[in-house]
Amino acid sequence: MSHEDISYRYQSDGNRRSSRRTLRWQILSIAAVGTLGFFVFLAVMLGESKDNADLLKEIRDTRYPVQENLLTALNELETIDSNLEHAFISSNSALLDHSMILAAQFRGHLHRAMILEDDYHERINKILSQFDEYFTNSHALVQSVISNQTEFADTTSTKQKNAHAFNLLIDALGGLQTSQSEALVSSVDAATLRASESLRVGLTTGIFTAFMLFMIALITTRSILQRINNMVSSLRQIAVGNGDMSERIELTGSDEMTELAFWFNTFIEKLQRITAESTAEVKRLAFTDTLTNLPNRRMFLRCLNNEIERAKTKPGTSIAVMFLDLDNFKPVNDQLGHEAGDELLRAVSQRLVRTVRNTDTVSLETDEPPVGEPVVARLAGDEFMLIVTDIEDEKQAAKIAERIRAAVMDPYVISGMECSVGVSIGICLYPHNSQDAEDLVISADMAMYEAKNQGKNTYRFFDPELRKASEVKILLDNAIKKAIPNGELHLMFQPQFRLSDGKLVGAEALLRWEHPELGTYAPDDFIRQAEANGKICELDDWVLEAVIDQMQIWENKNLQPLQVALNFSAAQASRPSLALTVDRIAGNNKHLLQNLEIEITETSAIDNIDVVESNLKALKAMDIKIAMDDFGAGHSSLTLLTRCEIDTLKIDKGVTREIKTDPKSRAVVQAIIDLAAKLKVNTVAEGIEDEAQSQALASMNCDVGQGYYYSKPLSAAELTQFLIDNSETIDKAA
Repeated sequence: MSHEDISYRYQSDGNRRSSRRTLRWQILSIAAVGTLGFFVFLAVMLGESKDNADLLKEIRDTRYPVQENLLTALNELETIDSNLEHAFISSNSALLDHSMILAAQFRGHLHRAMILEDDYHERINKILSQFDEYFTNSHALVQSVISNQTEFADTTSTKQKNAHAFNLLIDALGGLQTSQSEALVSSVDAATLRASESLRVGLTTGIFTAFMLFMIALITTRSILQRINNMVSSLRQIAVGNGDMSERIELTGSDEMTELAFWFNTFIEKLQRITAESTAEVKRLAFTDTLTNLPNRRMFLRCLNNEIERAKTKPGTSIAVMFLDLDNFKPVNDQLGHEAGDELLRAVSQRLVRTVRNTDTVSLETDEPPVGEPVVARLAGDEFMLIVTDIEDEKQAAKIAERIRAAVMDPYVISGMECSVGVSIGICLYPHNSQDAEDLVISADMAMYEAKNQGKNTYRFFDPELRKASEVKILLDNAIKKAIPNGELHLMFQPQFRLSDGKLVGAEALLRWEHPELGTYAPDDFIRQAEANGKICELDDWVLEAVIDQMQIWENKNLQPLQVALNFSAAQASRPSLALTVDRIAGNNKHLLQNLEIEITETSAIDNIDVVESNLKALKAMDIKIAMDDFGAGHSSLTLLTRCEIDTLKIDKGVTREIKTDPKSRAVVQAIIDLAAKLKVNTVAEGIEDEAQSQALASMNCDVGQGYYYSKPLSAAELTQFLIDNSETIDKAA
C-alpha cells in the first residue's frame, strides 16, 4: 500500500464530511433558482452511484472469494490425487494420511463457496458427492495395497475407474470455476453498463437543466465522470483482459467515489498478493518433499534430464544414479514413534547432502533444478535418490556409495535415544546402462533390491540380467492370470498303491500348465508366482472342480470309486470361507466328497493354526479326508497332529530317499510310521523309486506308497483306461 493510499485512509472520513457539506450548499443554492429536472438528475446520479457501489461490493464480498475458494479447491484436488498416486506406488501411509487432511480442506473450501453463492448449492453438492465417491474408492485402493490385501497387478481396473472419476471431478470443478469467472465478468459488465447508463442519464438531464446549472454541473460532472471512467477502465482490464492485476484506479478528490476506488485498489492488492503466494506455494509443493525440503521425484527427474543433456555436450562424462532404501528403519519408527521417525529421516537427509555436496543446505528454494552438482532427493518413506555428476568409472561410484553407507550407519540420537540404520544402495550409470532418465531410476531400483537380497546394508550395480529376470517374472505373472480362462491347465494323476499287497488305493491329482508359447510348466515353476500375485486360491478352486468332474466321469462309467488326493495351498487352507467354497464347487456331487482327500503342508497349518483347525473340522464334517503333506520336511510339529483331525501322514521323499543305506534315515521313517500307528493315522510314502525302497517301507509297516517305481503320473484318460483294464487289482474299499 502506497504512502498516498495510507494518507487518504486517515483523511477520508473528515474530508468526505466537509465535501458533502460543500456539495450540499451548492446544490441547495442552485435548487433555489433551478428546476425540478436538477433534482431528477441528482436522484438518478446518486442512485446509480449506489448501485455501482453495490455491484462492486458484490464483486469484492462474493465473486472474488468464491473464485479464490474454487481455485484453491482445484489445486488441493490435484495435490490429493498426486499424494494418492505416490502413496500407491511407494506404500507410504503418511501420504495417505495427508490426503485425508487435504480432503477435509477441499470440502471446506467448497462449503465456503456454497455459502457465499447460493446458486451453486446443487452443483457443489454434486461435486462433493463425486469427490466422496472418488476419494473413498481411491483411498480404499491405496490402503488395501499398503496393507497387502491387494496386489499391484490386481488394481489396474480399479485405478482406471478412479482415474476416470478424477477426470470427471476435475471437469465438473473446472466447469464450476468457469461459471464463476463468467459470473464475475457479468458483474463487472453490469457495473460498466450501469456506469454507462448513469452517463447517458446524466447527459440527458444535464442538457435539460443546462440553462440553470451549466457552470457548476459542468465542473461536478466532469470530476465524477472521470473517476467513473477510470474505474470502468480498470475493471475491464482486470476482468476481460489478460488477468493483469497491476492496474489501479487513480485516487482524485475525497468523496465517496474516491473511497470506493481506494477500497477497490486495496482489495485487488490483497488478491494479487494471495494469488502470488498461492502460486509460489503450489510450485514449492509440486517440486519439494515437505518433510526434508529435499527435491521430490518430479524435481529429481527434471534434474536428471538436465544433467543428461549437459553430459551429451561433454563426451566421456558419466552420471551415477543411486537408489537408496534404509535398512531396519521400520523397527526404529515403530519403537520410537512416527515423529521420531520423521526426525530420523531429516537427519539422514542432512548426512546425505553433506556427504555428496559442499554445503549443508538441503532445502530447495526455487523450482529451477540445480545444474552440474550432486542432487539428493527423497521419493517417499525411507527411499532416497542421488545424482552424482562427472563420474569417471564404477570404482569412483563405488567409493561414493561406500562413503554414503558409512555416513548413514553412524549412530543417531533421536528423542534422547541412540539408534542406527543401514542403507541398501542400487547404482545405475549413464550412459553405460541407459540414456533415459526414467529407465535409469528403474534400473537403480532393481539394483537396490538386489542389494537387499544380498543381505542389505551394501550396494550393487545394475546388471542387465536383473531386467531380464524382472521381465520374465512379469511375463509369467501375466500368463498365470490368463491360464484358467484360456483353458491351459490340466491334471495328471500319480497312482497310490498299498505296500502290503500292491493294490491300487488312490491317486494324487497333480496340476500341470501348458502355455501355447512358453511350454509346459510343473507346479514348482509357477506356484510361488501364483501365491505372490494372489491367483493361488483360484488355481486351488480349479483343481478341486476338475477333480470332482473327473470323479463324476468315473462314476458315470461305473468304475470302482477311487480316493483322489489334491493339495491345498497355505492361502486356501487359511481361507475363512473354505468350507463354503468347497460346498459350492461340489454342487450336486457332494456324495463324491467322501472319496476326496485334501493335503495341506505343515507350514500352512503352523502359520494359521486356529483358522486351519476350524477349516479342517468343517471339511471333516463334509466326509472329506485330511492328509498332512511333506511330513518331515518342515517343522514336524506334534501340535498339528493333536489339534488337527488328520487321516494321513505323507512322508516326504527327502526323508525316505536314503532309508536303504542310511540307518538314521531309516530310524526317522520308522519313528514317523510308529507315531502314525499310535495316532491311528495312515502313512503314505512319497518318491518311491525302486523295489528295495518299496520293500523297506513295507517292512516298516508303511501303508501306502507312490512314485515312479509304481507308475509315472498319468493323464485322466490314461488313468481311466488303467481302471478299466485292472479292475481286479483295485482295492474295493478304496
